Amino acid sequence: MELKKNHHGAADVARQYLTKEMLTEVLETFRMAADVNGIMPHQKLPLALQALGMTVDDLSEGHASESFQYAEIDEDRFIELVVECMQKPNWAAEEMNESFCLFDVDGNGYVDPKEIRRTFTRLGENLADSEAEDQLREFDIDGDCQVIFLAYY
Repeated sequence: MELKKNHHGAADVARQYLTKEMLTEVLETFRMAADVNGIMPHQKLPLALQALGMTVDDLSEGHASESFQYAEIDEDRFIELVVECMQKPNWAAEEMNESFCLFDVDGNGYVDPKEIRRTFTRLGENLADSEAEDQLREFDIDGDCQVIFLAYY
């Protein structure tokens, strides 16, 4: 019983590293991979991590092999594993690069209002010119209505 308490305590600490939005995404991913009892078979761990832009390789060797020793992963354990992946130094940079590339449609290293509108349209949301420019202003450091990767990151 003490082991279970420690396990959940570790998950509570791990949750503190996640924003509300991140936790929602992690929990949604877990629930898609889990069965009706809230348990995810270890075979689904690589796919669930991939859905979050991570891999089993992002886990320390000990935790990766430990995760595959158990037949089942509960929600708290999954959160712990995700937070561990996020602590790998290159994880954030790789995620930011992939995210930026979704918007940088022409691959020129800049995102402009036209690319913002195009990306949102593909996602089913139409933006007015002013709305696309507002989205860019959040990351635009020099006021040219374009964002380069370094400003985004």
